[in-house]
Amino acid sequence: MQLKHKTKLTILLSLAIVLLAVFGMDYFRISHYKTYPVRPEQDIKNNESQIYWELVNGETNIDWEQLNGTLAYIKGEYDCSDFRLVNLIRILYEFKNQIPAAYDQKIKEVLVNFRYWLDEPGENSMCYWSENHQILFASAEYLIGKKFPDTVFPNSGLTGHEHMEKARVRILDWLKMRWDYGFTEFYSNVYYKEDIGALINLIDFANDEEIVTKSKMILDLLFYDVAAQSCQNMFISTSGRAYEYNRKGGPDATLGGLTQYYWGNGEKIAAGMMFGLIVSTNYELPPVLKAIALDSSHVVIKQCNGLDISELKAEGFSGKDTRSLMMQWGMEAFVNPDVVRNSLSHIRKNNMFSNDFLADFKMLDFSVLRLLHLEPLVVKLLNPQYTGTAIQKGNTYTYKTKDYSIYTVQNYQVGNFADQHHVFGMNIKNHFAIFHNHPAVEKDVKLQSPNYWVGYGHLPHSVQEKNINLSIYNIPDKKGMMERDLLDYTHAYFPKDKFDTTLLVDNYLFGMKDETYCVFIGTHSFSFREGTEDDVIQKGKRVYWITEASSKEQDGTFENFITRIKNNKIEFDEKSLELHYASNNRQYELRYGSGFKIDGKIQDTIYPRFDSPYIQSNRKAKTITIRFAGKVLFLDFDKVVRKFKEE
Repeated sequence: MQLKHKTKLTILLSLAIVLLAVFGMDYFRISHYKTYPVRPEQDIKNNESQIYWELVNGETNIDWEQLNGTLAYIKGEYDCSDFRLVNLIRILYEFKNQIPAAYDQKIKEVLVNFRYWLDEPGENSMCYWSENHQILFASAEYLIGKKFPDTVFPNSGLTGHEHMEKARVRILDWLKMRWDYGFTEFYSNVYYKEDIGALINLIDFANDEEIVTKSKMILDLLFYDVAAQSCQNMFISTSGRAYEYNRKGGPDATLGGLTQYYWGNGEKIAAGMMFGLIVSTNYELPPVLKAIALDSSHVVIKQCNGLDISELKAEGFSGKDTRSLMMQWGMEAFVNPDVVRNSLSHIRKNNMFSNDFLADFKMLDFSVLRLLHLEPLVVKLLNPQYTGTAIQKGNTYTYKTKDYSIYTVQNYQVGNFADQHHVFGMNIKNHFAIFHNHPAVEKDVKLQSPNYWVGYGHLPHSVQEKNINLSIYNIPDKKGMMERDLLDYTHAYFPKDKFDTTLLVDNYLFGMKDETYCVFIGTHSFSFREGTEDDVIQKGKRVYWITEASSKEQDGTFENFITRIKNNKIEFDEKSLELHYASNNRQYELRYGSGFKIDGKIQDTIYPRFDSPYIQSNRKAKTITIRFAGKVLFLDFDKVVRKFKEE
C-alpha cells in the first residue's frame, strides 16, 4: 500500500512539474508577443478626400504632394487605412488621367502590397472585423483588384482578378446579412457613414449587376433607417454603437450633412468619405424615403436588428468559416463564452495576437486551457467587461411626432455590461437629445468606451410605449473581478441652458423647448453635478427613471403638463424592483428582469424585421415593399429587382 501511495504521489508530482513547466514556457512565449501600433507615433495628415473634392470641382492646380501622408498611412497599415482607401479609389477610377506618372506608380505600389483581409500574410493593428470595416475592406479589395486584374499582389501572391473573386464572396455575404437581419451597428450615426462610403464605390465602379443592385438595395434600407429614425434633420436614435456626441445630438447631427442634402435645405456635403454619394449618378434616393423623413404625423416604428449570440447556431453562424466570423465579430462578440474558442482559433491562425485590439487574448493562450477547452469556463468565471462589447439583437421602438421622438431598445440585455450601446433617449425636436445611463467610470477617467457618457456600467431594464419610457437600474453591490469601476449613481444628459424653461423639484425635472415638453422622474432627488448645467445625478443603485414626452399639441400649456405629471401615481418597490406608473388613464408596470405590462396586459416586445405604417416585413423576407404618400419602393433581393414609382 505504501508503494502504491508513493507511486501516486510521484505521478501527481510529475504532472505538477510538467504543468508548471508548460505554464512557464507559455508565459515566457506570451510575454514576448509583439504588438503593432494602432496609429503612427507622429500624426500623419490624410488629404485624399480634399484632393478628390478638388478634382470633382474642376481644380486644375492639384498639389499631389498632399497625397504623401495618405500613402504613408496606408503603407504603414495603421487602423482605419480602409477609410483612406475610399476616396483614393475614386481618384483612381475617375481621374486616373490627371494623376502624375510618379504618383500613379506610388499609388499602385502601396495598393498591391496592402493586406486586404486578416487571412493574408502579415501583421498589423487594423480592425478588419466590425460591420463597417468588413464592407470597407471587401469593397476596396474588389475594386483595387479590378483596377489591376493581371498584377500579382506580392503580399498575398494573388492576382488582382483573384482578389476580386475572393472579395466578391464577402461582399455578397455581407449584403445578404444586412438584408436578412438588418444592421448590427443599428442606427449608428457614426458607422453608417462608413457603410455608405463602401457601398457607393461598389455601386459606381463594380460593374457587376448583382453587386451593384444589391448594394443599392442595402443603401435603400440604410436610408430607410435614417429617414424613419430622424427627428426632422437630426439623426439620433437608440443605437448599437454611439459615442458621446452621437447621443447628445444637436443641429449638426445630420449624418455628415446627408439629411440636410436629401430632405433639408439641399446643401451639398463637404469633402469626406461620403462625398462620392452626391457625385454619383448611379444612385438615386427613392422618393418614398424622403416622404417618410418629412412625415410629421404621430407614428410608432418597431424594428428588429441583428442577432442574439444564442441564435448563431440556428442561423448557421456558429462555425469558424469566414461567413460565421463576419457575423460573430461583426457583432463584436469576441470573448463571449459561446464564441471565444472560435475567436482564439482565428487569432492563432492569422497571427493576430500582435493586433492591439486583440492583444488581451494572449492571456487565454495557454496550452492547458486550449487542450482542455477551458476558455469558455474561464470567461464565465472572470466575466470581463469585454463581454459587453457584443451588440446583440435590438428590438427597437420609436415614437415620433412633429415635436419630438422618443426611442428604446426594448428589454435589451438587462443588467449586462455595455460598451457603446445607446438603449434609450429622446430628441427635443431637432435641437438636441436627452438620455440617462449608468456611467462605467468617473468623469475624469479617460477611456474611449465605455466611459462616463459612452455605454453603460450596467444596462437598465428599459421599455417604452408611445411617449413613455420606464427604466430600472439594479447596480450590483460588488464590483466584478475585471470591472473597472462600480459607481453608486446614475445620471442624465439634460442641458439646462438649451431649454427655454426648466423646473427641478426634488425627483422631478421638467423641460420645455419651443412647443416640446419632457420630464425625468426618479426614485430619489435629482441634482446637477457640481460645476455643470447639463449633468443630472440620481444617487442610488436600485432606482428608476421615468421619462414622459409631450407637447403643446398634446397638453396645452407647459404648466398643464407639469400639473398633470405631478398628479400621476407612482409606486416602486426597491426590493422586488417593481415599478407602477399611471398616466393619461393608462397603467404601466415594469418588474426588473420580467415583463412589461400596460393595463395589466403583457406587451410583446419581440418584433418582426419591420413593423411600421411604411413597411411590414419579417426577417429573411423574399421581397420588401416600402409604401407611403403615394410612393413605392419594391425590392426583391434574390431576383435582383429594385423598382420605385409613384402610385
